[in-house]
Amino acid sequence: NLQELLNTIRDNASAEYQTRIPEATRTNIEDIRYAMIDDDNIMVANEFMLTLLNKVVKSVVHTKLFTNPLKGLKKGTKPLGDTVEEIYNNFLKGEAFDATGANLLARKLPDTKTVYHRMNYKQKYKVTVSREALSKAFASYEALESYITNLINVLYNSAELDEYLNMKELIKSAFDNKAIKIVDISDPLTSDANGKKFIKEVKTVSGLMVFPSSAHNSYLTAQTTDETPIVTFSRKNEQILILDTATDTSVSVDVLASLFNMSVAEFNDTRKIVIDTFPKVEGYEIRGALVDEAFFQIFDDLFTIASFNNGEGLYTNYILHVWQTLAYSILVNAVAFGVKTTA
Repeated sequence: NLQELLNTIRDNASAEYQTRIPEATRTNIEDIRYAMIDDDNIMVANEFMLTLLNKVVKSVVHTKLFTNPLKGLKKGTKPLGDTVEEIYNNFLKGEAFDATGANLLARKLPDTKTVYHRMNYKQKYKVTVSREALSKAFASYEALESYITNLINVLYNSAELDEYLNMKELIKSAFDNKAIKIVDISDPLTSDANGKKFIKEVKTVSGLMVFPSSAHNSYLTAQTTDETPIVTFSRKNEQILILDTATDTSVSVDVLASLFNMSVAEFNDTRKIVIDTFPKVEGYEIRGALVDEAFFQIFDDLFTIASFNNGEGLYTNYILHVWQTLAYSILVNAVAFGVKTTA
């Protein structure tokens, strides 16, 4: 309801805005239009656009936006400039009982693994709003809806698509840096028999991940300074199965859901993520990945819109700034299922 949207912005705006921009009704869109493009109201017009882009749209127009399918694996927001410290305390080795208690005061420090993730991505997305375009947008509620939708889509969809591509690229980066295990499979796209074999491989790996082991993480191969392996496990409700679209349509979802003791609906909503395709990696075509939900270490550092008004050109540039920490964890289980390719 654009009338409610305009009034929501007005209700939360500055006193000057409320004085200069009338309350929206079904019939006074023309009055709001003239107020918005008045030479004396440039600042309140900019206030309208910034509020629209930064606050209101995130909740009001979100249904019209593209959503990164991997977004649910992000870890939220962290304070600007902070470094994420990922810590894992390895399993301890038991020692034989000593009745003398000779080693009672000896120190036994835990085997603590630490990885640091720093902000490594800064991107900006700019759109220009002219007074003429704003005037046309307020010609009617229909025109305003179209204008808002297109403006929001070009900003937020662009940022969302880049985030999605970056998260997929992390899978390739993990592969290139030997930070994800590879299980060789027969191509599930070529036959029903291979599809059943693929499901069996996923079932086997998923079942083994539940038990403490060093077999399904790549800590030793992803770094060279520590020779002590990590022993860890991933409960069923901590495992995420990522499939490309072709594989998802080729294998039985019913059987996959049963691996996690879930209904198909529950499995599709919480444990399975379908992407278009996996990035190309050397020597393999990836068909799926089974990872601990902590594998993706993605944090939002900054997500805000700034503006600059050009009085000479009678337009305002709105710039969406997206700063993120994009990383993967080498402290948790992560396995990819790949078909070997010929050279």
